[in-house]
Amino acid sequence: MEDTFFAKLEDSTVRALLARTELHDAALITVGPSLHMENCSEAAARLSGLHPLERIDPLLSEAAAEALRGCIASRSPRTVYEELDGIVYRLEILPHRDGALLAFLREDRASYDGSLRVLHTKSVQYLGALLADAEQVDDPVLSAHLRRQCLRLHRLLSHSDFLHDTPLTEQLRLHHADLSALCRSAAEKAAENAPSGAVQAITVHTPNRCYALIEPYLIRMALYNLLSNALRVTPPNGNVTVALHDDGSFYTITVADRGPGLSAELFQALLTGWQRTSSLDDYLSLTRQGAPLGLGLPLAQRIAQVHGGSLLLSAREGGGSELHLNLAHLPESLADNNLRAPMILEDGYSLEEIEFSIFD
Repeated sequence: MEDTFFAKLEDSTVRALLARTELHDAALITVGPSLHMENCSEAAARLSGLHPLERIDPLLSEAAAEALRGCIASRSPRTVYEELDGIVYRLEILPHRDGALLAFLREDRASYDGSLRVLHTKSVQYLGALLADAEQVDDPVLSAHLRRQCLRLHRLLSHSDFLHDTPLTEQLRLHHADLSALCRSAAEKAAENAPSGAVQAITVHTPNRCYALIEPYLIRMALYNLLSNALRVTPPNGNVTVALHDDGSFYTITVADRGPGLSAELFQALLTGWQRTSSLDDYLSLTRQGAPLGLGLPLAQRIAQVHGGSLLLSAREGGGSELHLNLAHLPESLADNNLRAPMILEDGYSLEEIEFSIFD
């Protein structure tokens, strides 16, 4: 049965209700069938910089513009995730008259809800105790096994914490580092830690030197995640490559695999899945399909974003996927800021040991 509850409310009541919800701060835009803006809220005017009668599609990504056209054509709602000015919004597109209503809803995940914060904090405390206990075990095999499992949990907690509480760009510990050397070192470490039966060598194509203003720890973390994914999906007779290119505005690090290839739809689902409410049955269903939601790709994307860039996908010629970690040329005024505290349990454990603990 069609829900007619709101249709029966008085207009003044609906307006009063909206004024008491988060929607009064939402960026709301109505467009006609030609995609020209008809009206917008104050928040939308600030966000878009557009005025009535201007077209909305130049503001949107190709995927969002296509979703808008699909909504108008089929008279059915669409939901996409859209990045504007470094902020990710859930864009709800609803049929409206002969056009559509666009609602940019900010996904503010800067803090956990109460129960998750308790779980996270207590897990960190217990994990520290487990790592200390593992070092006291006499059996070296068992001790190594316990240590690896603890580091896996540490990795998961650290990634989750970064995604939920991502620092601003100006809070990063930025300094000049050689991206070429970093790419070569990351490929070497990934090959050393590759799982049994995986590709044993990673081909690297970089300039001799390429100095960039970055936080090297975070870039290495992003590369290790992309490389570990590439090693997992590439058969032993395939090849994994890393390439670095500088076009004067962005540095692009491309990690290419020979796996089955990611579709644009699955790539988007993997990037945003951690933000969506999912029942245990739904998550297990994805796992059974071979596409479990994880934190590696969202982490790499968020690291790119705080460096003024993004994580992009393209198909690899001959089969496989290419993931492009784009990093902007940041202004010199951001250098040497040390406002970000070390991540949990960072001291005493190498990044390589933590990130590659996922391999058996």
